Amino acid sequence: MLYEISIIRPLIIFLLVVYHTLCVFTGGWVPPEGVPENSLYWWLGHLISGFRIETIAFVGGYVFCFQSVELGKRKNFPAFVWKKFKRLIIPCFVFGIVYFLLYRFNPQHFSWNVAFWRVANGIGHLWFLPMLFWCFLASWLIDRLLKWLSERHPSYYQLVGWLLLVALAGVSLLRVTGLKMGLSRAPYFIFYFYLGYWLRVVGARWREGCRTVSHGWLIAILWIAYFVFVVLHQQVTHNYLPGCDFRCPRPLQGWSQLAIRLLSLGHTLCGILAVYVSVMCWLGRHKAADAQPSPALKECSRLCYGVYVLHMFFMQYLYFYSPLPQWCCASGAGVWLMPWLVLALTLVPSVLVTWLLLKTRFGRMLIG
Repeated sequence: MLYEISIIRPLIIFLLVVYHTLCVFTGGWVPPEGVPENSLYWWLGHLISGFRIETIAFVGGYVFCFQSVELGKRKNFPAFVWKKFKRLIIPCFVFGIVYFLLYRFNPQHFSWNVAFWRVANGIGHLWFLPMLFWCFLASWLIDRLLKWLSERHPSYYQLVGWLLLVALAGVSLLRVTGLKMGLSRAPYFIFYFYLGYWLRVVGARWREGCRTVSHGWLIAILWIAYFVFVVLHQQVTHNYLPGCDFRCPRPLQGWSQLAIRLLSLGHTLCGILAVYVSVMCWLGRHKAADAQPSPALKECSRLCYGVYVLHMFFMQYLYFYSPLPQWCCASGAGVWLMPWLVLALTLVPSVLVTWLLLKTRFGRMLIG
């Protein structure tokens, strides 16, 4: 297991769950009755959301490159499709059906066609699974193209790899609508998937350099740029910023959608690279080159997929089907404690159920 991934993956999944607990304050979800606005949680949620889901795609591409290019574990296309179908599409349907029956089923307005496509498209947070399926398939083709170039035309390998990165960055600025099973979102996320792949390919010398050279200045620049991009993006896209006596400056008014997407690209890239560089520099300074993650860290990484899939089952109930929000919002202190209480009551059963599922053959097939 790659040491850096054993750190980044649990960190990002944790931040994703934290972000979802704050969605009732950010406008991502309609808040339960009685939940007031909270400026601090609004900003915290938007700062977390600036890179967290794209980093999961980045991790997927990074690990895919390690397995394909460095370990040589390449499969033919039908076998690869079947492997990713079992890994992503089957869990999307299994957990999606359960989620639909628990939280979206309405017998008075039920339609088999509508129900099927809601599940197939990835109901709720499960939309990421079919989208990631297409990212893997596209990256299989890219990997084979680059392998062919490295063998037949090695002088063009680096050039084509960088041109692909630039081209996919451009594609990520487009918005596709109307396609089923995650295909509409795939063009946006393929860039971040391939970014992870290509960074693994070209970053070997830099990763080794992290053991002898401090990159504190680079880490500081990336994090500062991330915060600047996020704040600027929020100013351009909102006429009202919680906690601020805000009037959007005239130069920031009337920006085109393309310019806004460029701001989003900027803070997402800076956020992903800031996390990656921070982790790599810490490993370079504190761990030997051949060090392996601790058993506890490996277990955390192994549980991540299940926690991602399961956490929303518990969180939806806590926020929208339990009296917890009303109890918490009965006092000022309760409002501040509510998201962290929901976080704890979501993470603990998610981890426990994932651990129990992984004890079974069926569970390992779904989330192992």
